[in-house]
Amino acid sequence: MPQPSLRALRAFEIFFLPWMRRRIEAVRLAGLPAALPDAPLLVVANHISWWDGFTLREIHRRLRPRAPLRVVMTERELRQNRVLGWIAAVALDPGSPASVLRTFRGLRRLCHERPDAVVLFFPQGRIWPSHRRPLGFARGITTLARMLAPVTVLPVALHIEPLATLKPTLFASAGSPLPFDRDEHASLVDLETAVTAEADALLAFLAAHGEGSGRAWPDEFDRLPRAQVPTDPTLATGARRAKAGRAREN
Repeated sequence: MPQPSLRALRAFEIFFLPWMRRRIEAVRLAGLPAALPDAPLLVVANHISWWDGFTLREIHRRLRPRAPLRVVMTERELRQNRVLGWIAAVALDPGSPASVLRTFRGLRRLCHERPDAVVLFFPQGRIWPSHRRPLGFARGITTLARMLAPVTVLPVALHIEPLATLKPTLFASAGSPLPFDRDEHASLVDLETAVTAEADALLAFLAAHGEGSGRAWPDEFDRLPRAQVPTDPTLATGARRAKAGRAREN
């Protein structure tokens, strides 16, 4: 696995971060855990924009700023943004089992060498709106969780909104950390449901506060209020189908 260039990392901190912060209004975080087990951290999030990796980088900065960071990307994405490979990105080809296994093994070696490592993963595989239901996670996330175990999975929901400014605000809401031991198996439904619950809470908060969402946003270590909607993605889809069926009957 390619090692990030320390020179590129320093250049990123010096030049790119100011550039980024001039182009966004703010990064709003919520639900961050006050403490984490001594195990690698696998951050699992929905994929809604080009900014997602940089939003999750802020979570890395808050929780484990000195830990090595890797962001899993498709080879297509990395070809379009090669500079990210110098910083923290590792590529895989979702259509090639050999490519996926090679990348996952490299991440496992890193986590064995550095148990504080942070890995960012977007199981949707491509960009979708944050209101998409079900989110549509691919099974590769459960394979990665098993290979990195013991590991702590942090489910995170992402959303981007311009609100009352020209520049967008990046929102991220973290759920409760999910520890996985070697004898446990990460459930795809459980992981997707956890991220869906945070996405529902985030969208409900924005719907309640509108352009005042930034002012009303909680402290980064406080949870958002829970949304009163189904959080199991299969339940949410089934409810919509049932409603559509009743409408046709009437």
